[in-house]
Amino acid sequence: MITVKTHIVFKDFLIFNVKNSLSRILIFPLLALVFFITKYFMEESDERNILESASMWLLFAFVFIVIRSYFRLKNAFYSNKKIQEHISYTFTNEHIRNQGETFEGEFSWNSVFRVKEKKEWFLIYQSVHVMNMVPKKYFTKDQILELRNIITSNQVKAKLRND
Repeated sequence: MITVKTHIVFKDFLIFNVKNSLSRILIFPLLALVFFITKYFMEESDERNILESASMWLLFAFVFIVIRSYFRLKNAFYSNKKIQEHISYTFTNEHIRNQGETFEGEFSWNSVFRVKEKKEWFLIYQSVHVMNMVPKKYFTKDQILELRNIITSNQVKAKLRND
């Protein structure tokens, strides 16, 4: 049995979301870079002016998306009071128990849809879109190894790390 007490703050939530959407965030600056490079090598023409205008619009769109994403994440975090609570997770061979300040729950391993282990998180999916985010910084190394063994022994669909 493993018991960990966790607490997710906005900074953790923000960094998690930025890292998981990094590829989407990088598409716009790369497109803008392509436009700037293309513009640089073109002779003075109407196409160059169009590319210059498009490059500026892409830059504005990127800044808008970054700012909008930040405020949407902030709203998502602060509107969900449960994620802000101190949460205690107990992992056994049979089930997972989570208890916050205003809630408690328990579910069996055979009801877990999937587990993804990231460098800093265990993501325990109860369905395609519903997951428990468990920060690994609250685990000892031995607890991480034991949780991996519990997940594997319960034959949960999982993507676990080997470190």
